[in-house]
Amino acid sequence: MLLVMVLLFTNSSKAQTNTFRTYQPINPGQAGKLYFHVESTGFLKNNEYFSQFAYGYTGIGIYLKPTLDYYFSRKLGLTAGVYMLKYAGLDNLTQVIPTFSIRYKPTETIDVIMGNIYGTANHRLAEPLFRYDLFYQHHIEYGVQFLWNTKHFKTDLWLNWRHFIQLGDTLQEELTVGSSSSVILYDDKTIKVSIPVQFLINHQGGQFAPPPRPSTTTIVNGYLGADLSIQLNENWQLGFSENMALYNGLSFPTEGVGSLPAKKGWGNYLKMVIGWKNLHWMAGYWHGDNFIAPLGETQFQSVSEIDPLVYQRNRNLITGKLWYNKTIMKGAVIEARFETFYDTDHHQVDYSYGLWLKINSSFFLTKAKAE
Repeated sequence: MLLVMVLLFTNSSKAQTNTFRTYQPINPGQAGKLYFHVESTGFLKNNEYFSQFAYGYTGIGIYLKPTLDYYFSRKLGLTAGVYMLKYAGLDNLTQVIPTFSIRYKPTETIDVIMGNIYGTANHRLAEPLFRYDLFYQHHIEYGVQFLWNTKHFKTDLWLNWRHFIQLGDTLQEELTVGSSSSVILYDDKTIKVSIPVQFLINHQGGQFAPPPRPSTTTIVNGYLGADLSIQLNENWQLGFSENMALYNGLSFPTEGVGSLPAKKGWGNYLKMVIGWKNLHWMAGYWHGDNFIAPLGETQFQSVSEIDPLVYQRNRNLITGKLWYNKTIMKGAVIEARFETFYDTDHHQVDYSYGLWLKINSSFFLTKAKAE
């Protein structure tokens, strides 16, 4: 009976692979050393979306983020570099962003990062709250981040200040505050049960624009479930999922640009994952009721990203994902993925496929005097 209850009320994160995560911890052996670090991902993502809720498009290109990392001690490090995004078919770089960050590790379980934080897929957010195309579309996040990692509790708390404003600016400031946590209830290397708890606050506002000032927008999204994964043997894994996603529009314009059709909503996502070695298959069912998430996968929304006037209170989707990932060598991973979304109300099939090749490696340059 206990196992049945767990299966009915679980949330699997197996569909969120480690391919897109770039976090690397500080270790004591790095003290007093200078490293050249290379982070780069080549990507091909083709979204064949035909419904009125999401744009179909193809993104193919590569980003490169070389940095110099110096560790003053076993607890303190400084990183400086540049991020460059290049799309195939464009002669110029789409983004060139200088990157700076200070990392402090006061204890073995806590990291504090200020500046360029570990963003996008590193936050381990559920797909209804975060669309994974943002990994290459808006890879760089700036702000402050706190990481806490223990045997039974893992959390990522961050502030991403997306747009800074100054006196006289007509655009609004934009920021995201988020938390992604996992409480591990049981883990014996064969069966793992944990509870993920996530929330996002997306805000647009500010008082520097001259009158008449645009209305502020504050949207809160939450996510709560449980996670069960079973390692059947050396090659086979199972995961089961049921989770609840929430939406609350605390403030937004009542009409015109930025207005929304509902103040509150929710969604439920039931999933099952089967894994064999490096190959995984996921089947899921999503039911949404007035669910809106500014950074979430557009397929799950009740409001169209193409035309805000297109609104459907209830969204029902059958989802399927098939992916293969492999570690080529230390610091290098390749992943291929195919995804489908079947709208049971409109009998519409959307699908996407992608290929990613990621490098995330450090190379020792020299050693200087350290604390």
